[in-house]
Amino acid sequence: MSALDHFYVPTLNTVWNVMVKFDVDPRPIFENFGLQEQDLQDSNKRCHAYIEIALWHHAQNIIKEPCLGLSAGSDTWHPSQMGTLGYAWLASSTLERAFHRLSRFHHIVTNAYEIETRKNNELYTVSIQYSRHNPAFQARSESIMATLLCMSRMNFGLALPVQSLSFIHTEPEAVEKYHEVFGCHPVFAAAEDSISFALEDVTRRLPTANHLFAEMMDQSIIQTLDKLQSDNIVAQVKSAIIEHLSCGKVTEDDIAGQLNMSKRKLQLKLAEEGVRFKGLLDDIRANMARIYLKDQQHCLSEIAFLLGFSEVSSFSRAFKRWTGVSPGQYQKGLE
Repeated sequence: MSALDHFYVPTLNTVWNVMVKFDVDPRPIFENFGLQEQDLQDSNKRCHAYIEIALWHHAQNIIKEPCLGLSAGSDTWHPSQMGTLGYAWLASSTLERAFHRLSRFHHIVTNAYEIETRKNNELYTVSIQYSRHNPAFQARSESIMATLLCMSRMNFGLALPVQSLSFIHTEPEAVEKYHEVFGCHPVFAAAEDSISFALEDVTRRLPTANHLFAEMMDQSIIQTLDKLQSDNIVAQVKSAIIEHLSCGKVTEDDIAGQLNMSKRKLQLKLAEEGVRFKGLLDDIRANMARIYLKDQQHCLSEIAFLLGFSEVSSFSRAFKRWTGVSPGQYQKGLE
């Protein structure tokens, strides 16, 4: 499964809870992205990874709170939001083992970014590596780091100190909020988003350790990942299309080549699923266009480029064919 096409929906409880915290009703916002409140409790529900990005952008635009992502913490996160991985985390024998699990298995939640770990004689560092399709931005980076700290203190205890912290984004206003949450001043405009703890803290055995339960959760995670990775041809084609969109015109030959098969074989496999390539391409473009237009972070020319159109006029005609209205009319209807 591509890094672009899945996000574990219960994890979106974090941004939902942040909206509630600031007296914003999240229901109409999530519904705009095709998600109902009950979906956030569905352990089988996944959505496109761009929806997580769009929701954070939307929250920031509405709430206007400096350092909004830092609100993702002890009162917004629960282990159930990560499914089996959340409970395997809690049962880990040490924080080092917990972070090893997170780095190894986080694709069960999302593969929109990578989680890497490293250590020296004194520090244990966890970093987030973003892709060009799913970049870092302030609210998202803050929420990930605040959640990692919350998870760590849920295992270790509130006394766990942060040794160092870095963010890719530049220094924002209200920078004192970072010290309130993390107890240290971050490095901004850094090469990566990262958080570091003392090595002696992450290697200390935890009172919540349950080796047998953690191993059982590991096996369940492995089975789920195997299922995700062996998803059907339709999901594979959708993922490949999304990766190629901003590169220009997407053809069946391009996608067949990426999937290591002939164009004819691709057509036959899609026919077995009752779909055609052009229909999938149109569906993806239409869905992503709605997300971009609702998010209001891009102008029409940028959206046209992101969806693989050479001209705004071509995108506008296609959008009207998909929805019956122009992009401008669609945005006005959201007001």
